[in-house]
Amino acid sequence: MPVIVHIFTVLFAILCFMIIKKKRYKATPFICFIMFVSFISFGIASLLALFAPYGEILSYPCMIIALGLLLFLVGVNDLYSIFRCTERIEGIYCGYNTYYGSHGVHSYAPIFEYTYDGVLYHEQTAQTVSRRRLTKNMTEGNRYSIYINPESPSVYILFRRLRASGVVCFIIGMAFMAVGAVILYALFPVLFK
Repeated sequence: MPVIVHIFTVLFAILCFMIIKKKRYKATPFICFIMFVSFISFGIASLLALFAPYGEILSYPCMIIALGLLLFLVGVNDLYSIFRCTERIEGIYCGYNTYYGSHGVHSYAPIFEYTYDGVLYHEQTAQTVSRRRLTKNMTEGNRYSIYINPESPSVYILFRRLRASGVVCFIIGMAFMAVGAVILYALFPVLFK
């Protein structure tokens, strides 16, 4: 199991490196914050597994807490986007990026081109939608309403409503953090007698 902690640490380290290299922290600050927090939390669990007495045992609840924190922040990101992306503008739909998941589940992130304060943006939304919704409701080259964050115009959403997936991530994240904290609390008297 500690191998998984190390793998997550390395993956989030690579993500953080790419964020810094491509300077995406300016365009999508909260998502970058989530990646950095995930790297730090998995890094702590990884260091515990390597160097702390009984580190392998301690890494389990720490990994559960880190995973819970990641899910919790993903849920918070949905809520954050709704409150921050308030300005409605027109954008030209340019297509979508496909993200392949396990068990044949795919996510589709629409790409829009729009102008705000004289600056042309060509960005992908953080919200994913179903392929059916994309092909049924959107035609490439047509204009659609999007909601941008006036403070960071490269961040936008298509719909200003809370999605079920965001609520589920939020709740599961809180549950994971609570379970990890309870396990960690239960382990401390056993480990440090």
